[in-house]
Amino acid sequence: MKLRHKDRELDRVVYLPVENSCTASLGGPITLLYMSNAAAFAYTYHSFNYVATSYQATLSLAFRQDPSWWCLDDIAVTYGGVNSFQNGGFETGALGTSYTFCNPQTASSSGTVSTTCPHTGSYSYYDGSVTNPDYISQTFAVVSGRTYVVSFWIRNMGGPTNSATIIIGT
Repeated sequence: MKLRHKDRELDRVVYLPVENSCTASLGGPITLLYMSNAAAFAYTYHSFNYVATSYQATLSLAFRQDPSWWCLDDIAVTYGGVNSFQNGGFETGALGTSYTFCNPQTASSSGTVSTTCPHTGSYSYYDGSVTNPDYISQTFAVVSGRTYVVSFWIRNMGGPTNSATIIIGT
């Protein structure tokens, strides 16, 4: 399988070991993005091609940010211009029923929907999980064999110690 990030083709697929209750149900997880101890940066756009291998997929997003916060906004999973991902801009003002929130080590300063740092609109996901990551995920319908574009905007408001991991699986 090949993934595309921006204008580069990625030949290597990284499989994330299933290590906790938040990712245990993911089949064939693929890490789309992993950042660790990154310096602060403004909103940055990321886009990946993903070939569906089942009738549904789950996008899981994990964040740890001990001294500061991550901001995430405008998530989309599209095929032919149709977005399969619900509330990717967090404009309902809450995670609601579209997302599953998981905090396996009960980290403090866990993520929430906030007006603090939207990329567009009024809301974004705002996460400052301390010591261990917390997760949000969403499962959505796909058609096996189709290539979907997974995209999002992410901002890091502070330097190390931090991590952000974006995983897709079935």
